[in-house]
Amino acid sequence: MQRASAVAYLMDRRRRWLQKIETTPGGDVEFERQEVELLAQLILDVRAARVNTFQFTRPQAVEIYVSDN
Repeated sequence: MQRASAVAYLMDRRRRWLQKIETTPGGDVEFERQEVELLAQLILDVRAARVNTFQFTRPQAVEIYVSDN
């Protein structure tokens, strides 16, 4: 996946986590906030080319390889 697409993918994923926090009262808010913080850092790392691959195991397993092309 191109770097810009990977950043867009991560930003969308972060947006969905934030929506989940807002719409799910009584959920594990601390866990959700930690996930959002991790995604924010990953976005910065991918954008700065410090990370070229990342993976998620939930809600479904996905592994992303980032290219500069």
